[in-house]
Amino acid sequence: MSDATATATSAVPAPASRHASGIGLALAGAFLFSWKPLFVKLLYGYGVDTETQLALRMGLALPFYVGFALYAYRDRLRGGLATDLSARAVGFTMGIGVLGYYVATYLDFLGLKLITAEFERLILFTYPTFVALIAWATYRERPSPALLASLALTYGGLALIFLKDLHSFGPQVVTGTLMVLACAVAYAFYMAWSAWPIRRMGAPLYTCISMLSGSALLILQFFVTHPVSALIVPLPAFGLVTAMAIGATVIPSFLISEAIARVGPGPASVTGGAGPIITTLLAVLLLGEPLTAWHVAGMALVIAGVMVLSRKKV
Repeated sequence: MSDATATATSAVPAPASRHASGIGLALAGAFLFSWKPLFVKLLYGYGVDTETQLALRMGLALPFYVGFALYAYRDRLRGGLATDLSARAVGFTMGIGVLGYYVATYLDFLGLKLITAEFERLILFTYPTFVALIAWATYRERPSPALLASLALTYGGLALIFLKDLHSFGPQVVTGTLMVLACAVAYAFYMAWSAWPIRRMGAPLYTCISMLSGSALLILQFFVTHPVSALIVPLPAFGLVTAMAIGATVIPSFLISEAIARVGPGPASVTGGAGPIITTLLAVLLLGEPLTAWHVAGMALVIAGVMVLSRKKV
């Protein structure tokens, strides 16, 4: 999922060279994030189950986020910025981290057992529509034409692919789709509730604390349900999970964070539209997943719907 959106910071004016480099970093981050569902699918092929994948992935990524959290905290101190690390702020951040990085991630990996990587990425790409619906329900505002158009486009596109895949793969597509939709909803709540702690401690530190809390539960779940020996996986599988942890988790999150710092969250997030396209191309080339006119039409509708939402005030 787009995981790096949570690192959003305030937009700042950018000269042309800084803007170009920021867009380049955002595209690089989107490209690397797009590999995650492929790694998951390939690891399932080696017989590495969901809990083991997640424990290895987060165990390998954790040291980087601990180090970045310490750096972010010291950077705020050097900059003279107030940083709220009270029990209330940290507890709230850890709580929504469990929602965004434990519940959402676990559902996403389970769903990938049952649906294609390209469909999973498209479903996750719709989470901004859930954020907009949460905001609409919270503030009781009349839904704008942009929101209604976005909903019609995105879910119309998902319906096209869902019906095609249901015909091709059977009832498992229903369960997989519901799991990944639930993942997108959980992550949307995580994003919708993030404004207060980000104001209190800054986006980088908030992201690290929330990710660490979710990761700790994923690792704990593994040790409750599996013997330690399950961490011993075939060498090619360990290479894949290392690539997923570093290449499709840690590095792109930092790339997107720097891109947002250079060009602001709006322009950086729009580049996320490249993610489903990249995942689809990789899934077709490397996993042999189908790509029909239905898939192309559905993908175009979903991307158009999210772009409508990102460019309009809803």
